[in-house]
Amino acid sequence: MMRKTLVVLLPLLLLSFSSLFADSIDAGRWRVSVMASEISSGNQPWSEDAHAGMSVGVAYAPTAAWDMELTAGSQTHRSPVTRFFYEPSPSGGPGFVYPVTEFHQYRVRPLDLALTRHFRAAEVIAPYVRAGVRYVQAPGDVPSYGFVAIDPSNPLYEPVATGFGFRDRLSAQAGAGVRVRLTPRTALRVEAERLLRSDEVDFDPLTHYALGLSWRF
Repeated sequence: MMRKTLVVLLPLLLLSFSSLFADSIDAGRWRVSVMASEISSGNQPWSEDAHAGMSVGVAYAPTAAWDMELTAGSQTHRSPVTRFFYEPSPSGGPGFVYPVTEFHQYRVRPLDLALTRHFRAAEVIAPYVRAGVRYVQAPGDVPSYGFVAIDPSNPLYEPVATGFGFRDRLSAQAGAGVRVRLTPRTALRVEAERLLRSDEVDFDPLTHYALGLSWRF
């Protein structure tokens, strides 16, 4: 269902932007935004504190009411990893295998492509809505190794790789925000976005927020 939604949504976004570009080829307005992004509370008990990353967005606005923006972000997360160890018996009998949970830190770099509709663009306070797609490459599994006994009576150890087991995520998303104009070319920007899917992971929450500044040139 999600892939079908993306297949329909992405061509519509590109078609809409292409028509806008064709109608306003002389406008040539660009905007760069630097944001404290990916602001969210964690999805798991070990990451309930609010955390944020950074992102840089480049947008082209063929008209005052529309723009297309590509944003690249960077965010650090922390998640548990389970490792397995073999403990031999002090008496020389069969030992046992036990798990140990550790917390490892990793970084993800989401990419967002969005079509934005601005309202009251000439006013100091200008709200907007947006829709687009988001891609997050899953962090690679941390190379942790435990050991499992092959023969408890004469222990031989077999390394067992353990890690996060995350997968890449491609999602449709929608959001809304507001720009507060500070100067003719500088604005404060606040927004919230929601993934159009029901499953979430700690490195890609369903709802995330951003706050920062944008410059037109």
